[in-house]
Amino acid sequence: MGSVTSKVNVNVVQEQVKNEPVVMYTKTSCTFCTKAKDLFADVKVAYKEVNLDSLKVEQPKDYLGIVNGLVYTTRQTSVPQIFICGRFVGGFTEVEALRNSGHLLEAIAQCTGENSVKEQ
Repeated sequence: MGSVTSKVNVNVVQEQVKNEPVVMYTKTSCTFCTKAKDLFADVKVAYKEVNLDSLKVEQPKDYLGIVNGLVYTTRQTSVPQIFICGRFVGGFTEVEALRNSGHLLEAIAQCTGENSVKEQ
């Protein structure tokens, strides 16, 4: 009898989001995913994209566990799901609000060290 944890792979999600400053989980036909990609391109921020549609084709045995791990981690079922410095910040609306408030680059700088104040 399989356990629930065998179908929830939180470890893969945690590894993916800790190794890059910005990680975005997307789907191919997602309008808000495209808007989020455009927003990051506009502010010239690189991000790692994990396309769930591609993942389903490339890793069909691992797909369900990773998606369930993502939902378990974020408590969200919609995409995009965006992580900054390993922390889930939300989707397009939340990232757009961060940009509009002037805090997006500041949030990313917390883990990249870019744009940080250098002591003289």
